[in-house]
Order: sequence, then structure tokens, then C-alpha cells
Amino acid sequence: MTAARSATLLVNPTARGLRRGFDPSPVAAYLRRHDVETHVAVPDCAGSATREAAQAATRSDAFLFALGGDGTLRAAARGLAGSNTALAAVPAGTVNVWARETGIPRGLRASLAAHLGGQTVRVDLGRAGDDCFLLMAGVGWDAAVAAAVSSSLKRRLGDAAYLVQGGLMAPRLRARPASWRTGIVLHEAPLALMVLSNTRLYGGRVRFSPEARARDGLLDVAALCPVSAGDAFRLAWRLLRGRLATDGRVIAARVPELVFETPGFPVQLDGDPAGKTPMTFSVEPGALLVSVPAGPLPPLLG
Repeated sequence: MTAARSATLLVNPTARGLRRGFDPSPVAAYLRRHDVETHVAVPDCAGSATREAAQAATRSDAFLFALGGDGTLRAAARGLAGSNTALAAVPAGTVNVWARETGIPRGLRASLAAHLGGQTVRVDLGRAGDDCFLLMAGVGWDAAVAAAVSSSLKRRLGDAAYLVQGGLMAPRLRARPASWRTGIVLHEAPLALMVLSNTRLYGGRVRFSPEARARDGLLDVAALCPVSAGDAFRLAWRLLRGRLATDGRVIAARVPELVFETPGFPVQLDGDPAGKTPMTFSVEPGALLVSVPAGPLPPLLG
């Protein structure tokens, strides 16, 4: 008989993919039938989710099954960083970018089975000041949209809510002078938005950095620096067509650290508002153990 493993089932009760009044006990019972002794946690905020994840790491749980979206994963990653407890995403959020990137199937039973028969790998964790991100950080326009979009709109429209909110705000958005450093190099440009990527798929729809890897110890940076409305429309068109890197108004880099010096630019981490600049962005190589399906690793993790 296989020795029982221990796990925490972390449930975000407000996740868009869960019905109201969701009962996690059948999920825990399923895991126990597969020799996984399971502790159930239903935190009421992101901070509580981080504390529950840290306790799972202290117990040396084999898994932390995070039932929610990318925001839930980020909260859990804060508590698991540096531990040997594997973050196992069970997609139930608005977009579920991490699950898409790593091939974790939708559906409770399918995703749980994929983890139970899967593999674990270590990935980098992005750092933004005292906070962290698993997917990517954004500075400027996208962070302003993330701060403005309402939870009710996200629940009704899913990831399309960001497009609707962005369309409403577009007439008021302007590029602003900004400066940032990568090593000894100082960059100064009119900035619309900057994306610092640990992964590839932004918002489930486009790729600012299609060659990013979550295990290379680097952040892939794409700064969009239009000087006219025509530049902004051209950049948007090239982004949608996957040709952003060829535009002269994009400043790209692959770096272990970036110091954004100009104050007052809004910041988002994995889609959640996270204060304003100035801020230092960096990467912590191999800081997070994650569970993914068995088989060849996707290019992101290669």
C-alpha cells in the first residue's frame, strides 16, 4: 500500500468558477481516497491565504491544492516560497493563465488527477518590492485598468472585463516620461506600459514576451513607449499579431533586476493592483515548487 501523503486544500470561496456555497468536503474526500490526508482551508482574504500556505509548508505537506484563480496562486506562492510543498493549481478563477500555460486541465476531477499522477518542478518567483508575482508585473496603463475594473464586472464578463474597462479608459490614457535602470544602463522614455514577464501568456490573450521562461532566473521586459496616438495604435496592432518585438517604440530586455525610478506609476501583479512606483523588480530563481501534469514539460518550463 502506498504511504499516505499530506496536503492542504486551499479554497477561494469568491472564485468566479465556483458556485456560491461551494462545499469542499467532496474534494477532500476524493483526495483522501487517493491516500492524500487533506486539511481544508477557506481563507477570507489574500493575507489569510498566504498564512494558510505558510502553515502547509511548516507541516511539510506534499501539496497545496489552490482552488481559485491566478490571484489565489499568487497569495499561496507568498507563503510557499522556499519550501518543498508543491503549489498545485486547481483552476477556478477568471482567466487561469498559469493553468493554461502549464497544461493543467479544467474541471475539479481532471485537474486533481493530473496533479496526483504528475510531476514537480522548481520555477522562479518574481519579486516587486516586498511582494511577489508568479506570472508578470505591469506598470502604467494596464495597472490603471486593473485597479479600476470591478469584481462584479469580472464575475459577469471574465477576462473580457479588462477589455471593456480598458476601452472606457482609453481616451484618458497618456504616455508619461519615465526612467528605469537595468544594471548600469539608464533608460528614459515616454512610457505607456511596461510588462515584466516570468511567463508568456498575458491576460490569457496576448504575449508581450513570447520567449519568456519561468526557470531561467530572468525577467523578460517589454516597455511600450509611444510618442503619438499613431504609435499607440500600431503597437496595439502588432501586439495582437504577435509582432511587438519588431517595433522601434518597444524597449526590450532580459534581466535579473529592474529599478523603476519615476514615482507615481500604478503597478499590478498577476492582475491585482499593487501600489505605485518607485519599485524594484527582481527574480528569485527556483524559489517555488509547482505541480504540473506528467509528460514533456511545456516550453515555458523547458
